[in-house]
Amino acid sequence: MIIHIDMDYFFAQAEELRHPEYTGKIIVVCVYSGRTPDSGVVSTVNYEGRRYGVHSGMPIFKARKRAPPQDSVFLPVDHEYYGEISDRIDSVVTEYAEISGRTSIDEWFIRAEGDAEPLARKIKQAIREKTGITCSAGVAPSMLGAKMAAGMRKPDGFLFVDEAAERKMIEDSDIEKVVGIGEKTAEALHGLGVETVKNLKKLDRMLLVEKFGKKSGSWLIALAEGRYGELLEYSEGEQSEVSRIGTLKEKTRDASEMLEKIAEMEGDNQAWLKQHNKFFRTLAIAFVTEDMKNHSRSLSFKSPKGWTGDFREEEMKLIREFLAGNPLAVRRIGIRYANLVDVSGQKTLAGEL
Repeated sequence: MIIHIDMDYFFAQAEELRHPEYTGKIIVVCVYSGRTPDSGVVSTVNYEGRRYGVHSGMPIFKARKRAPPQDSVFLPVDHEYYGEISDRIDSVVTEYAEISGRTSIDEWFIRAEGDAEPLARKIKQAIREKTGITCSAGVAPSMLGAKMAAGMRKPDGFLFVDEAAERKMIEDSDIEKVVGIGEKTAEALHGLGVETVKNLKKLDRMLLVEKFGKKSGSWLIALAEGRYGELLEYSEGEQSEVSRIGTLKEKTRDASEMLEKIAEMEGDNQAWLKQHNKFFRTLAIAFVTEDMKNHSRSLSFKSPKGWTGDFREEEMKLIREFLAGNPLAVRRIGIRYANLVDVSGQKTLAGEL
């Protein structure tokens, strides 16, 4: 069975955690463009704000019109702070789960070899006790089913579905609510008379391939046939990079200490590349200096690199390059692989863990 852990309105909840004085208020976390005081978009909003129709992706000026000013707080995103909390949650997950993967800053998948339901409940409770953050958890035979199950019980919810219940849940789902199917694809499917996943079964398989292309069409065919173990994210939203970031034991300018920390983390990146049959063209090192500012140095390779490579020489070069141009000590450091290349020859979607 697969467990999906999905943090509830993560950025806004993280702000509630460090600002208890905002309890009960509408918290809107925004990406400000800087062009005007209200230019930019909403990144995350808590449930108090959603009751007023404020949602992610909404222009900030529109959100201000909907949210009562006396009951609202608008804050800029703080990726450094959210990353620290995500790392704490990841430590909790890995403490309880032998096989797990963090797929974004606020989501985890876990393969449960034994009884999945008590394990999921235990992890959910431990996250709340150790971090103060709530999450929703879904348990199902496939990653797609587990993710959809968690989404159906937000916030702070839990849903377990066996194989029969998973099939019914997915088949009865509105097509636009299937994880990863984008607005354009849903619109095109509606044009073919598809309102629910069950309706996909009525369509000719060749029509799906002709309409959506070989890769995406094959994905939709698998969905129609109930082969959920092959599915997770639709190809439109395929992951373009994989990264990890961690806190050093103490702030430092010692390049060897930084390289050692990188070595601890890049194994996770390389395991992800192997699991998803990906190579990469760009290697980047992220630095958070003692003044809490973010920096990065990167290099690109002419040919894609795989998960078995030794990149210590390149990593040390980037670290020294950064130190030569910045006099401050480094507090946190990260490793990122980008410009990913699919080397499976057939998969366009994330496979099972």
